[in-house]
Amino acid sequence: MTQITIERQPIRAALGAFVGTMIEWYDFYIYGTAAALVFGDVFFASTDPIMGILASLGTFAIGFIARPFGALLFGHFGDKVGRKKSLIITLLLMGVATVLIGLLPSFHSIGLTAAILLVALRLVQGIAVGGEWGGAVLIAAEHAPPRWRTFLASAPQYGSPVGLILATLAFRTVSDLPQEDFLRWGWRVPFLLSGVLIIFAFIIRAGINESPELLERLKEKSVQSVIPAKEIFQTKKMSLLLGMGLCLLGVAGFYFITTLMMTFTTTSLGINRSDMLELISWVGVVELFAFPAGSYIATRYGERFLLVAMATAALIFAIPMMMLIVSGNLTNIYIAILGATVFLAAHYAVMAPFLTRAFPVHLRYTGISLSSSLSGAIFSGLTPMIGVWLVHKYGVQWAPLAILFIFIAGASLISSLLLPVDDSASETGTASTADAVQSKA
Repeated sequence: MTQITIERQPIRAALGAFVGTMIEWYDFYIYGTAAALVFGDVFFASTDPIMGILASLGTFAIGFIARPFGALLFGHFGDKVGRKKSLIITLLLMGVATVLIGLLPSFHSIGLTAAILLVALRLVQGIAVGGEWGGAVLIAAEHAPPRWRTFLASAPQYGSPVGLILATLAFRTVSDLPQEDFLRWGWRVPFLLSGVLIIFAFIIRAGINESPELLERLKEKSVQSVIPAKEIFQTKKMSLLLGMGLCLLGVAGFYFITTLMMTFTTTSLGINRSDMLELISWVGVVELFAFPAGSYIATRYGERFLLVAMATAALIFAIPMMMLIVSGNLTNIYIAILGATVFLAAHYAVMAPFLTRAFPVHLRYTGISLSSSLSGAIFSGLTPMIGVWLVHKYGVQWAPLAILFIFIAGASLISSLLLPVDDSASETGTASTADAVQSKA
């Protein structure tokens, strides 16, 4: 009986990490979609549509700014007490905040108070996501057998495309309502559905055991007095900075091709909202194929090899991608966004297991959570706003947006090359050898 439990627990941990992360990303994506499509009208009164969109996307950015606080709070708790407890709290926080957003009165009902409450709930969402991703990656990675570590540690990454598909389908279902109904109650439905999903995720996540690797490490007296964030800033500053750069393509790059392109194509190019929502759902489908492909290549040739290759491909693709999008042809837009998705998704899948090897186990939750959340706070939440500002200033041109995407891909390429990792933590055969060669180089 004990042997069966040991064999099943890695799969259960990966499933729990995936399901919980899927729900949290669903919540995050429906906010991003609503911010691009409806919040400017519902919560911000402005005679200038661009100003309404910028204000709406500003609340989207606030969620990213709150992430580092969640990373510090739940990273410390997760490194000192346990991964599982942190993950259950982040799940419940996210679910409650999302349902409450769906119940908020509009600006026309309660005035500025509506926008203030929206910002407050967005802050709670950001804090929850800041503590969620790192814990989900670790609960899967630290239960995984060495041979399957790259695949199982990427399980939480699948939560992003599935959450995206669910969020897009939810909005696609209500987007064909008459505009008045959509603005009054239609947009609220996806937010309220989150309450049902959270119950399902809680049941699965409650059945996960605590990380055996962490429990073993916490027995050592030398780590019991350690303050994880303090030690990281004292001894792992370069790893943290490069970790932020590593996350940039998968996080900021993703919001470039989804939230920013949703706003740009519907407001500046006149593309139908329903057509873009359908395209964004296909982004999630492509990710589901690109993730295992990226994990397989990384297992065979090395995680660093895959990360460098995908960041390079994304950088090269930036100019043709934006030229295709600016053409205004829907087929060209599909080719551009889905093509970029392949590179971003493969990089994003392998980023998680690679980043866990940049920090020791007693600092790992805090380290990888801060890397992701600081990257999001500084770059990801601002990417749609910067893009909208560039279009407002320079008009419908491909060059300014292409340069923005080149910066994102270039930063991830440099970080993929330079981030030092513990190669002894990876025992996936060829992957260990390839990464060791890259590290010495």
